[in-house]
Parts: sequence; structure tokens; C-alpha cells
Amino acid sequence: MHDRAATPTGAVKSAAAIAIEMMILLNIDLRIAQVRPRVEESVQRFPCSHSFWSFFATGLVANGKAFEVATNMLIVISGDQRRMIHKERAMKNENLESVAQKLVAPGKGILAADESTGTIEKRLKSIGVPSTEENRRAYRELLFTTAGAGEFISGVIFFDETIRQKTRDGRTFVKALEEQSIIPGIKVDKGAKPMANFPGEKITEGLDGLRERLAEYRQLGARFAKWRAVIGIAEKIPTRTCIDSNAEALARYAALCQEADLVPIVEPEVLMDGTHTIERYFEVTQQTLESVFHALYEHRVSLEGMLLKPNMVLSGKECPQQASVQQVAEATVRCMKRVVPAAVP
Repeated sequence: MHDRAATPTGAVKSAAAIAIEMMILLNIDLRIAQVRPRVEESVQRFPCSHSFWSFFATGLVANGKAFEVATNMLIVISGDQRRMIHKERAMKNENLESVAQKLVAPGKGILAADESTGTIEKRLKSIGVPSTEENRRAYRELLFTTAGAGEFISGVIFFDETIRQKTRDGRTFVKALEEQSIIPGIKVDKGAKPMANFPGEKITEGLDGLRERLAEYRQLGARFAKWRAVIGIAEKIPTRTCIDSNAEALARYAALCQEADLVPIVEPEVLMDGTHTIERYFEVTQQTLESVFHALYEHRVSLEGMLLKPNMVLSGKECPQQASVQQVAEATVRCMKRVVPAAVP
């Protein structure tokens, strides 16, 4: 990576000269690392070229003492870099944790206004209203500008179209919500699609280009995001492959969100469609959550800076023996306590 002229035979450099040259080379490598993905991890590892390490060896042979002094100086520099990175991470995590706590404030809930264009078209058609861009905007403005909404709503999940829209007086919807102390969020998954070679099962798509989309949404004012995975129950499903594949996608999404300074809402929804009993529903929900949190751990997601949107544990809709409200409440809480870490808000 760095071209260097051969050191003249017998020439011995001073400790200061070697240290300065090493610092220059290190600085160049660090600048190159800044354009690589996952900058912080690259900087911590201090990636150096082959010629750089060859220079290390040359310095060691030429003057052992000078090399020792220069290396000590480098250790100090690398230590400062690591401390700076850890401080930045701590500040980002603190910010994520603050937003997560505000979203789950007592007495408040999150409004899901993330209907796709197709879904909202069905709703508007049911009342005889054409699904034009202006009608969709007017409907959402009615929701977001309701006086006193901030007393009961902590956050609103936008659809891509919605986060770009404005009120009639020219305020962005983001601004309108912030004026009521409501936190704006964004749905970022591209929907659940049939999983190849696994009949009846689905995998949520949307990871391609997600880093860039998250950066744009953050600039537009979003502070959190949501991704939904769906797990169905039938005679031979869900398979372990389906559960683990969706868990992996959720974890990758969550890690990218936190990198972009967005709180990820992780939603692994086990569907209620089917004839399964509440016991079977409990089993699948537990397996799913265990897989999800294992993947989150593997991807180094800060649990304090994320939210879980779980399903209730109940009987399938077509199950002849329906569990009571009390049974559903007890099963749901028992399942959550078994597998959801206490660090999650």
C-alpha cells in the first residue's frame, strides 16, 4: 500500500524519526479505513499494509531501542483512539436508550401509521374515498395534528411516503409530531415473501440498501424504526431454518439501525392463524424469541437501545378449545420472563 525507498546499508534512524514515520503511515491507513464499512472496528484493529509491517521489521533490525520507543508511542496513540471510539459508542448508546425509554413511557403507546399504499387504499375505498396522494396526506394530517395526542402517544411509525409529506400550513409531519413531543419512526422492511423451498413459510426482505435508507430516514427526522418477521404454525412448520433466517435478518436490521442512531423495534410475530393449541403457540414463541435474542447478541446489538414487539401467547383462531383471557395473560408473561433479557426496556 505504501511505497518506500530501501534504507541505505548502515543507516540508523533516531527513535523520533522512526516514530514520526510510523505515525504518518498509521495516519494514512486510518484515513483509508474511514471509507470502509464498519469504521470503528477497522480503526480498533489498525489495519496496516505489508510494507508497513516490513518497515517495523527494518526498524527492529536497524535499532532495537529506537523501535521500542516508537512502538511505545504507537501504543499510546492506539489507546487514545480506542478510548475515543468507546466514548463515542457510549454516547450513541446513551442516546438510543433515552429514546427507547421515552417510547415505552407509562400510559402511552406507539401509533402504527405505516400502512402501505395498497393497505390504505382498501381503507379509503371502504368509505368511498379515492386513494389519491392528497387524500392520503389529508387523512394522516388529521391523525398527526390532533390536539393533545402527545398525552397518549409516544411515537408514530411512518411509511416511506408519509415521512416526506407536510401539513397544509407547510410543516413536515415530523415537525408536527415533534411539536407535541411525539417521536417519529419509520417502517423499513419490504414485507414478508414466500421462502424458497419452504412451502407455507415466509422471510422478510429489505436488507439490500438498508444502510443508505436508514441514513436518509435519520436525516428526515426519524428516531426509531420497525421491522416485522412472521412465523406461521401448521403441522410441519415452522422449521428451524425459517425461524433462524428471520432471526438473523432481524438482528442485521437492528445492528444497522443502531449504527445509524435509530432505535430498532424488533417484531418477530408468531401468527395466530391455525388450529394450534395455546401450548403449541407457547412452544413456537419461545423458540422464536430464543433464536432472535441469540442473533441479536451475535450481532452485538445493545439491548437497552432497542424495543421488542412480541405477540401474545394464545390459541389458534381455529382451535376448538380457546384459552381464556387469564390463561393468555399468564402464558404470555411466563414466556416473556423465560427468554426476554431484563435489559430490554
